[in-house]
Amino acid sequence: MIFGLTGGIGSGKSTVANILRDKGYIVLDADAIGREVTAKDEPLLRMLVKEFGIEIINEDGTLDRRTLARLVFGDKWKTHRLNELVQTAILVRAMAKFHTLELGGEKKVMFFDVPLLFEAGWDKYVQEVWLVTAPEDIRIQRIEVRDGLTEEEIRSRIKLQMSEEEKMERSDVIIENDEGMAKLMGQVEKAIAERL
Repeated sequence: MIFGLTGGIGSGKSTVANILRDKGYIVLDADAIGREVTAKDEPLLRMLVKEFGIEIINEDGTLDRRTLARLVFGDKWKTHRLNELVQTAILVRAMAKFHTLELGGEKKVMFFDVPLLFEAGWDKYVQEVWLVTAPEDIRIQRIEVRDGLTEEEIRSRIKLQMSEEEKMERSDVIIENDEGMAKLMGQVEKAIAERL
């Protein structure tokens, strides 16, 4: 069985993914697969250059993610187009990985860690969705510290994502990451006990 793990920027989804890995579950990370499919000499990289211009390429032929983000984020059509291209490549690669991974032992579940699971329409490929959520002000603080972005940049990225309310309505498990590691760990352990 494949379970989706999702959460908006700064929600703490990656922390939950690490907890699940520590508990022995396979977690495929869509962002990591995204780095694979946009690596130097990958077909997708040529498509991105065609779509967004040669300035997104570093001198060594690798993707300049910062320049791409600056060109795309803040423009709904460009963001949609980038997501469409990258998400298709990620999904194809992820499905290939799912088919090659063996689910041995008692843990017959693997998690697919996807930040924009609902936005991509990938909830239809998973049996259950686990959402990690946190209040927007906490998320903004985390991203400012982690990525060095301004509050305005963060808010513009949050606006491009589905609302937390809609994600909560569509999710099977909601993990609130608003009070530190002990509470977070307790919620993950409770979800595992109840759902797996």
